[in-house]
Amino acid sequence: MSPEISLALVEQEHHEASKFGEQFSWELSAIDAGSQLFNVRLDSPVDQEPYWLEFRFGDYPDKPYLIDLFYPPTGERATPRCYPKGPDSFFHPNALICHPCSRRAYREMAGPHQDWNLADWRRMAGGMDRLVGILNGIYFRISNVEYYNGRMASAPGR
Repeated sequence: MSPEISLALVEQEHHEASKFGEQFSWELSAIDAGSQLFNVRLDSPVDQEPYWLEFRFGDYPDKPYLIDLFYPPTGERATPRCYPKGPDSFFHPNALICHPCSRRAYREMAGPHQDWNLADWRRMAGGMDRLVGILNGIYFRISNVEYYNGRMASAPGR
């Protein structure tokens, strides 16, 4: 997929997610077209914990977003402190989002799903095949006490 096409699609999805997320105070950074990335901050209404996500979109939509969580107070990336804890493997203990919408879950990225076909990601992702659906799915999990149990690992001094 050409970078120009990826950028045009992501700009459209970014705008849609920004508008939808206003009701939940989602914070989407500007898109860095050169690096093909943007960040999102979602705060859990359960405990007010902030979660920062980085979305890389090279080869999007042929491939899903490359999603990483990071923790600005310590500079950590893809560690348990960056991730919420829940009752299922959506927030995988290996510090990745384990869902077809996340490129890290596939064998091509050394993910746990050797059986998933990256070319078929949109069909497998169901309603999480666009940015607003992905963010809504994540936000649902950090907003629902049945799916959210704080961070996988606590921050120092907490």
